[in-house]
Amino acid sequence: MPIILQKLKNIPRIDYINYLILLYAFTLSFPSEIKRVIAIFMIILWITDKTKYDFKLPKTNIFLFFWIFIGYCLVSYFWSDVSFHEALKYIKRYWYYLPIFIIFKYLKKEYFEYAISFFLFGMFISEILSYGNFFSFWKIGFGRPHDPTVFMQHTLYSIFLSVCAIFLLSKIIYEEDTKKRMIYLFFFTTVTINLLIGSGRTGYFTLSITLIIVIIFIYKTKLKIILTTIVLLSIVLFLSYNLSPNFKNRISSINSDITKVINNSNYSTPIGARIGLWIIAKEITKDNLLFGLGIADNINKKNEYITTNKLTNFNYVEELVHFHNNFLEIITQFGIVGLALFIYLFFLIAKIEIKDKTIYVLKISTLSIFLLGSLSDMLFYLNDTMFLFSFAIGIILAKYKLEDQDRKLLINQG
Repeated sequence: MPIILQKLKNIPRIDYINYLILLYAFTLSFPSEIKRVIAIFMIILWITDKTKYDFKLPKTNIFLFFWIFIGYCLVSYFWSDVSFHEALKYIKRYWYYLPIFIIFKYLKKEYFEYAISFFLFGMFISEILSYGNFFSFWKIGFGRPHDPTVFMQHTLYSIFLSVCAIFLLSKIIYEEDTKKRMIYLFFFTTVTINLLIGSGRTGYFTLSITLIIVIIFIYKTKLKIILTTIVLLSIVLFLSYNLSPNFKNRISSINSDITKVINNSNYSTPIGARIGLWIIAKEITKDNLLFGLGIADNINKKNEYITTNKLTNFNYVEELVHFHNNFLEIITQFGIVGLALFIYLFFLIAKIEIKDKTIYVLKISTLSIFLLGSLSDMLFYLNDTMFLFSFAIGIILAKYKLEDQDRKLLINQG
């Protein structure tokens, strides 16, 4: 036993952090409590590291503007009507993004592919459990046959499946080994089916649009491939509508919800509530458009507006604890200034130059899926998707750093 303890003691801190990154990647699609504990251990090892600030930052201002955005959110407390405790409760959720920096700083080159493989393996296990729920082999987590998610709500799980599917697609396109390509193709097929038999409409939407965007980025002027992709996608969606009851019901309910809004001003449906939130957002920010209402004050003002104007058809909207739209959430709290800072962060991520083709696709697809998905939910403020985003962006920045190091090494050798 002492020998084992001595060996464990001799393992460098950076290796322990890399082991935790692998475990973090593996558990991303598992319950939040598990990955939260792993993230906390990663953060503890980081903040107790004497060299935590010893790193060379490639040419990007992403970390600087992230802290500028956080700072602006905190400053908005001074024109908000909420208590400091409420403001602090709202802002503390941003700690979920700290793994971005940790993965960027510590992920070693030899662990890079392992991190991606561990994420895909974790998704594979979640997928098996999901199919088991769908076919009623078992009932694990939240899953039911008509909504076969496992450890998270169906919208969030559909985002995980979307990111996984697009990343697997890039592996299929760029992998040279035929056997590996067939494995990736099989996995891509099962992930896509898993999405289409589920109830996550956000995933249907984000995957469809992102798939077209990625194909355009990869093939650019090859119009035949782009058109073929659109046709095949249309066929898949048509078949899904006719073969998957879950898919058909979720798509049909969109038309039903919109009809209820138009004919009866009924906002007590998922789609109706989202339309109602757009209306409320417009009204409560008319006099605060530039700087917003201040941190955490938008929900109070939403409810006050509904009560003051006696909008009984907005009773369901009043029960909602956020705007189900990241852009509305930000502009109501922080105004156009806050929204501009938020969007600029994604511009900085988009500008990052990645030579590795699969990671380049991961960058495009992550931005596309999260920005599109944020039109219908709070992807940047919900624990599970915050962890997923942290991992994806951390991987992208780590690859950027590793490629920058290789480039400088070649220059020095030359």
